[in-house]
Amino acid sequence: MISVVLTIFSLGTRVLLAYLLSAIPSIGYIGIWASIPIGWALADLARLYYLHKKAVKSTD
Repeated sequence: MISVVLTIFSLGTRVLLAYLLSAIPSIGYIGIWASIPIGWALADLARLYYLHKKAVKSTD
């Protein structure tokens, strides 16, 4: 279930970042390409946060 949520989160952030970054004239279409690894990194951070919360909860 968590992988589905993170995939949707990653896709949503990539689309949003691509739209926002491509609107900046100095970045342009490079922002579209940059949004892909940024989206992946944000999804990875969300996964690490989830795993940390799960680990802390299991030790209680």
